[in-house]
Amino acid sequence: MEKFRRRATITNRGMEENAMAILESFCAHDSSHVHDDRLAFLEAVRFASIVPENGTPPTNKMMEAIFEIMREAKSLELVVASYQLLCELEKHFPRVYLSNEDVKEAPSSKSAKLIVFEEAWLPFAVGSDMASSDRSVVSKGFKEPISPSGFKLLLESLNEEAEGIESSETKLELLAKMYMLQYLIYIFEADFLPRNRDFLENSNWISLKDSLLNKFLGSRRINYKDVAKDTFFVLCNLFLARTPTNSNSGTTKSSSDDMHNNNDSALALSLPEVEKCTLKAVEKLLKLMINLDLSKKKADAQSLTTRADGVRTPMVELIMDELFYDKDLLSPFLQAFDDPILKLEIVSQYIHKYNVKPSTRKRKLDDSQDDTAVIGFFNCFLNSTSTKAIVKKVGAEAVQVMLAHALQACMSIPKEQLHELASDSKNDARRSPLVSICNDIISAFTKLRETDEHLQILPIGKEALFTAASVLSTKS
Repeated sequence: MEKFRRRATITNRGMEENAMAILESFCAHDSSHVHDDRLAFLEAVRFASIVPENGTPPTNKMMEAIFEIMREAKSLELVVASYQLLCELEKHFPRVYLSNEDVKEAPSSKSAKLIVFEEAWLPFAVGSDMASSDRSVVSKGFKEPISPSGFKLLLESLNEEAEGIESSETKLELLAKMYMLQYLIYIFEADFLPRNRDFLENSNWISLKDSLLNKFLGSRRINYKDVAKDTFFVLCNLFLARTPTNSNSGTTKSSSDDMHNNNDSALALSLPEVEKCTLKAVEKLLKLMINLDLSKKKADAQSLTTRADGVRTPMVELIMDELFYDKDLLSPFLQAFDDPILKLEIVSQYIHKYNVKPSTRKRKLDDSQDDTAVIGFFNCFLNSTSTKAIVKKVGAEAVQVMLAHALQACMSIPKEQLHELASDSKNDARRSPLVSICNDIISAFTKLRETDEHLQILPIGKEALFTAASVLSTKS
C-alpha cells in the first residue's frame, strides 16, 4: 500500500531541514527573493514527495508552511502553485481512507477497514480546546489553523463580494480567498466521504461523529444555522453573479474592468474560472451537510446516537425556509445545485411541507405511506383541491419551477436508481418510471391550469411539458 501509507511519525529531519532552509527569507518581506524562494520550496516538496514513486510524506511543519504560503501569497503564481500542491499531497497521503481503496488490495477482501491518522496535520482547528484560534497569534513564524469562526468569516466575505457589495480587496485577495475556501471544502470532503461510506456499510456512527464536518458544525464557537445559511447564500449569489443576464452581475463587470485597468491580465482571465470552481466547491459543501443529516437520521433510527450528539435543524429544512421567504432564489438555487437525487429530495420535502391535508385523512396517510417518498410528491397534484392549496402557499411560478427541475433531475438519474425511487410511490412498478413521471408532470400542469384558467406557463414550464410529451411519444 504505497499510495495510502502513514505519514512519517519519525520526522525526516534531512528533508525538512533542506526544504525549510529555502524559506530563510520567509519573514524578510522586503527581500526581493521571497517569491522565488517560496516557489523553490514548493518545487522541493513536490520533488521529494510526489515525483518519486515512493516519495516521502512531508512533515507537518512543511504542510503548515505550504498552507501559509497560500494564505499570504502576493502573486497569482504562488496562490495557484501552493493550492495545487496541497491538493496533490492530500491525494497522495490521505488522512482518512478505506483499506480497499488501494487498487493493489485483493478484490476478495470482505470488508473495508477505515484508516484514520489522528496525528496528521490539519488546516482546521475544530477542537473545543482551541480557544485562542480566532486570534492572529504567530507561532514559530506561522499563523494558527483556520477556526470555525474564521471559516464563517471567509464565507461571509465571499458572500458580500458575490452580492456586489463594494470591497477594498484586490482581485488577488479575492482569488486567494476562493482558493482557500476550495481547499478547506476539499479537506471536509476527503475526511467525510470514507467515514460516511464506512457508516453506511458498517453502521460505524462513532467514526462519522468524529468527522471534521460534524465537529465543525457542532462547534460552540459558531452558530450552525448562520453557517448553513451563509453557505446557501454564497451558492445562490455566486451563481447569480456568474449569470450574464443578471443586471447586477459583479463578475462580468469586475472581470471586464480588470482587463482594462489591471496590469496583470492573467489575474483577470483566471478569476471567472476560479469563481466557477468555487461555486462547485460550495455546492459540494451543501451536499456534505445534507448527507451528514441523512446519515445522522439513519443513526438515530438505529439507536446509535446519544443525547451528547446534540440536535441540529436539518440542512434541507433550512434551505426550504430560505426558499419560502425569498422565492426569487428558488430558480438560481435549483440551477446551481445539480445533484439530481438530493434536488428531488428538496423539491419533495418542500411540496409536502406546504401540502395541507384534511385533518381527518392525515393520520391515515401518515400510517399508510411515507410522505417524504422522493417521487411521491407528484401525488400532491392528483386533484385540483390539493393543487390549489399548494399554489396558495407556495405560488404558481414556484410550483412550475420545482416541477420542471424535478423532471430534469429524474432524467439525470440512472434507470436502476429511478426504479428504486419510484417504488416508494404509487407509480406502477411494471411501467417505466420515467413514463409515469412524465405523465405526472403533464397531469400536474393540467391541474395548475384548472386552478387558474389565466395562468401563464413559464418558459421553463413549457420546456418541461415539451420534454415530457417527447418522452411519452418515444415510449409509446
